[in-house]
Amino acid sequence: MLIIKLFGVVAILSVVGVSAAVADPTPVAPGCVTGWSAGQCVYSVGDDGHPPTERVKATPGAKKPGASACVFEGQVVPCRTKDGFFDAASGCYLYPLDAPRSLDHWTAISDYPPGTRFYGCWKILGVVDGKPVGELTLESVNRPPGATRTIDPREAARRVVATMKFVAPQLGLSPYVQSVNHVGIVNVPVWMWVTDPGSTTTGPQTKRAAIGGVGIEATGTVERIEWAMGAGKTVTCKGAGTPFTKVMAAGKSLKDMPSSPTCGYRYAKTSRCEKGGTFTVTATAYWNVHWTGGGMEGDIPLDFSRSIPLQVTDLRPVLVDPDGGSSTPSVAPQSCSN
Repeated sequence: MLIIKLFGVVAILSVVGVSAAVADPTPVAPGCVTGWSAGQCVYSVGDDGHPPTERVKATPGAKKPGASACVFEGQVVPCRTKDGFFDAASGCYLYPLDAPRSLDHWTAISDYPPGTRFYGCWKILGVVDGKPVGELTLESVNRPPGATRTIDPREAARRVVATMKFVAPQLGLSPYVQSVNHVGIVNVPVWMWVTDPGSTTTGPQTKRAAIGGVGIEATGTVERIEWAMGAGKTVTCKGAGTPFTKVMAAGKSLKDMPSSPTCGYRYAKTSRCEKGGTFTVTATAYWNVHWTGGGMEGDIPLDFSRSIPLQVTDLRPVLVDPDGGSSTPSVAPQSCSN
């Protein structure tokens, strides 16, 4: 008889025919139950199988990694446990070995080409409550020399995302782009929208590529667009907004001007006292790029901003000379020192 001890678990093999003995499912170690296949330890790992929820906010134009997780048959599993690192190709948690193991015949390192790498395998059989359940195998996972060396899928994903084209959207404001004087008016609805919606500005866009032996599919979508109105207020909008046209204002007085159904704002004060006499309106598109590949998946958040100036004025009532004299303001301009 030959006794092999793997991680404190004894597997009994018959030398004649090298067949595995059937073992009773009785505990052989704390937290361990002997499996039916070859006397291996069957148990679930205690690591948290849920991906990190933390998101990394990128600076404008930057590409920084966010949350990522390893995936086995569509379910999230830990990327590393006490039994090794997750390997999507074999469905195992691998740990290095000094020599190969086999149930078919006894082999030595000399039977393999120089440079072959050998790994023990904790085979995943399923996932229960986010935790993998499996068993140690008696055959090693062998990687021959010259085999494609895969890089970390997260690094491959970053490289793929770096090749995707993202552009800060062009901005439309009403009545800024519609009025003759290019100004907004206090208490009159301002419509905000993206004038060039598309895959590079508002998404979605998808890129597929193989880098370092890892196939990656990345899809970027805009989660929201935040409009900083320059008056200390920020408006969060879903999507590109609704374009404003002059037809929408035809036959309507200022007090009857409609508000945008998707993305709008009303100024409560003028921009007269702001630097340059204008508000700086900045729209920031917040993207999330979700990627999969190499047995992992993750999210990379990005954001891109563009700014334009907006002058906002108020309409003061005037006194009109019935004899045709010039108009005079009835309200004196307010001081900017208040």
